[in-house]
Amino acid sequence: MVRESFDVGFIITILPKLLRALPLTLGILAASILLGCLLGLLLAWIKVCGARALKAPVNALTTLLRAIPDVVLLYIVYFGLPVAAKAAFGLTLSSWPKPVFVMLALSLGLSATASEMFRSAYNSLEKGQLEAAHAIGMTGRQRFRRIIFPQGLYVILPNLASACIAITQATALAYTLGVMDIMGKARVLDTNTGNLKTFEAYLSVALLYWGMSLFISAVFKGLEAKFGKGLRTLAAAAK
Repeated sequence: MVRESFDVGFIITILPKLLRALPLTLGILAASILLGCLLGLLLAWIKVCGARALKAPVNALTTLLRAIPDVVLLYIVYFGLPVAAKAAFGLTLSSWPKPVFVMLALSLGLSATASEMFRSAYNSLEKGQLEAAHAIGMTGRQRFRRIIFPQGLYVILPNLASACIAITQATALAYTLGVMDIMGKARVLDTNTGNLKTFEAYLSVALLYWGMSLFISAVFKGLEAKFGKGLRTLAAAAK
């Protein structure tokens, strides 16, 4: 095979085909981030407020998950979870769609990282605020909504943005299970050309991932500006 010169026209041709696979990638990404953050919040709550008997296992679990590469965790979930579910509960998970296993694996990885972010954010809060809120009769839900959540979220936003971008990149691993996301579609298109357009195919994929990462960065910058403005207003009112 002889490699042809760089072909911009091929990129223009395949981008619409890759875009048709984009909703699947975005669905995996959104579900992974949402479930990962919810699990991370639960794990952080156990670390901070949970029973002492639960804290050690949860800390060990998060340490283990953070040490496992995404691709290894993906294979463990895809091949191991059905076996474990069958042995423990008699459930058959082998018929589940492959994107579900990808989402579960990525959300587990994110939950471990997010739990440490949430825990450190809670510990960074001035405890006097919480005591004062309790003294004036605020319920636990009100303290969380008015004090813990806005201030804690503002603290972790930069790191959470980086974690979400990392999950965006990790969605590319879905193709290893045969999922036809943008990465899987690019591999098929590259194969159809006899691997003569490999550079153009993956450059097209890189442009799409770059666009998703820029969008996530813009969303988090907007959140930082919104919550930062609110905290500055509170600080000014307190003076």
